[in-house]
Amino acid sequence: MRFINNRNKEPDELSNYRKTPGVTYDDLGGRIKAIIRGSLLEEQGYICAYCMGRINSDTCTIEHYISQNKHKASPYLEEEHKKQSLLYSNMSGVCVNDSTHCDKHRGNTPLEILDPHSPACEDLITYDLGGSIIPMGHDIDKVKNDIQTLGLDCEKLKNRRKATWEEVLGRFKQEHEKKEWSKELFLEYANKYRNKQKTRKGLKFHAYCNFIVWCFEHYANNYKNL
Repeated sequence: MRFINNRNKEPDELSNYRKTPGVTYDDLGGRIKAIIRGSLLEEQGYICAYCMGRINSDTCTIEHYISQNKHKASPYLEEEHKKQSLLYSNMSGVCVNDSTHCDKHRGNTPLEILDPHSPACEDLITYDLGGSIIPMGHDIDKVKNDIQTLGLDCEKLKNRRKATWEEVLGRFKQEHEKKEWSKELFLEYANKYRNKQKTRKGLKFHAYCNFIVWCFEHYANNYKNL
């Protein structure tokens, strides 16, 4: 998970739609939803807000951090849930999958602390080289619960993260002989993957970018023992 700052970038089409009294998200037309998805994809660098897997216009769906439907633990009344569902700041672009992870796995369960719209989300998660996600922070039980709610440590995602790192590391080894390896070189690559990269179709984050950053930083701190 990486921080997404989309608090002030709401598409005009959604703002104008919300001005009509009584409108709901369910009545939002396909054209405006497509505009919202496109905006979210661009802001997120074409990665899922939860698992950081690659998404595009065909494999992205709109997720609401505060769910559209009222649940038992919700502090909001049902009417407020309807209002929240039309706020761009409550929306994220997430992957379409087989319900093993992310919003399909979450369902209507509220998240306790992991919020891709909060900068703190990146400090609440770390990894190991096997692709596993490890909770961190003072509220570690809440982080652990959210990881389970989103299925972020399922075998499918662990294997994808690990395979992606092995592919990136393979390219790194082709470009740099072992005698060239240094802490500075690994940190240079960590910084590279921390940012969006220019592609023929715009600026994009690499899939599972924060995991790749963690791996390069791990190698930077341990390169003499590799």
